[in-house]
Amino acid sequence: MKKKLSPSRAAAYTAVMCALLIGGQYVFSFVAGVEIVTVLLISFSYVFGASRGAVCALAFSLLRCIIFPFSPSALILYVVYYPALAGIFGGLGHVKDGAFKSLPAYLAVSLVLLGICAVCACLYAFDVIKVSRVYKLTLQILLWVIFSLCLVGLIVFNVLYRIKGTEKLLKLIALTATAAVCTVMFTLLDDLITPLFYGYSRETALAYFYTSFTAMLPQTICTIVTVSTLFMPLTAVLNSPFKAYFP
Repeated sequence: MKKKLSPSRAAAYTAVMCALLIGGQYVFSFVAGVEIVTVLLISFSYVFGASRGAVCALAFSLLRCIIFPFSPSALILYVVYYPALAGIFGGLGHVKDGAFKSLPAYLAVSLVLLGICAVCACLYAFDVIKVSRVYKLTLQILLWVIFSLCLVGLIVFNVLYRIKGTEKLLKLIALTATAAVCTVMFTLLDDLITPLFYGYSRETALAYFYTSFTAMLPQTICTIVTVSTLFMPLTAVLNSPFKAYFP
């Protein structure tokens, strides 16, 4: 029987994870496009639930302003996005492994991965991202990396779907795809909040949107790699022995 977690112990666990989020973001802030916050937060939320994950995300969003330069638009973005991310993966933590082998889940994950591949291919083929020549080749390479990762994920997902006893791996691919989509939504939300907050003109907002791709693409790749490799080890660590104290 699980022990009921005391408020002080819950606060302590949340504080430790919040410190890890801030420390992880600070360490990797020196490397463009690399971040560890997503996989840490979604692992914590998946194990400990949406409410505790949201509290941790909100505390992280506010306390990081002590270390990083304060920006009102960034604060709004973080306060909106990260608690929502925690809520999504906290809810997914209640979904049984077997559910990821159902036909609706199969279709949803396959369509998401196929959709990402299609978007990357179209962005590359039609050259719609208006950036300088300095970034163009880099963005094209990043688009093909994301395309390749998602295509491999799609193939592996379809193969595993036909094999018994692969529910956990199917779940991992589904969660990785969800995290990748959420990372894209983070940038799109920033493209909405920042121009509105500062009153950008249409041309400036469009330029900001195009420039944001230089950050979004490597972050999406980082999310795919970190979630697919670290999510299961992190949730295993968080589940034992800490999970025994949660009701």
